[in-house]
Amino acid sequence: MRTILANQIADLGARPAVVTIDGFSGAGKTVLGEWLARELTSRGPAHHATLLEVELWAHGWQDLAGGVSRVSDVVRALRWGPARTSTWNWWTEEEEAPIVLEPRPIILVVGCGAGQIPADLSIWIDSDETLRADRVSARDPYDWSEHWAQWARQERALLDRYDARAHATYRLISDDQGLRLSQPGSIRFA
Repeated sequence: MRTILANQIADLGARPAVVTIDGFSGAGKTVLGEWLARELTSRGPAHHATLLEVELWAHGWQDLAGGVSRVSDVVRALRWGPARTSTWNWWTEEEEAPIVLEPRPIILVVGCGAGQIPADLSIWIDSDETLRADRVSARDPYDWSEHWAQWARQERALLDRYDARAHATYRLISDDQGLRLSQPGSIRFA
């Protein structure tokens, strides 16, 4: 499945091509995004990819929509040239020093709410809530379970505002068996 996605992205005519990978926390967005960035970049300069993670622009646990808005501004700027921006430092709880991102042929935007951003190709990943929670606790070096419900409400609010799941170019399921195309009605949502 990942190779099919990489081929589809590589064949997009628009440059820079914007690809979003959305889903709830722990669905597997970052793992897929990192793999796609490596795979596409390995194909040569015409496919070099920049990976942007929505959460790096969210100013804390209550600011997911703000993060989506800020990374959307970065994507819009990258369509025309370099983008000057600042990411959020989750440890110090303040903005980092400004950086300049250079445009690349492919912009991968990964994270909760990424599907809110206009894209040439969009991916939504579904995964069971228990599996997602297990992945998050295994992945992150800190326990953010006290913020899980607040973050989930923000994810749902974004989905209510624009149903990125329903409008995705590809809707996938990530589970213990890997990543595969979703069929309508094949998964229940909490």
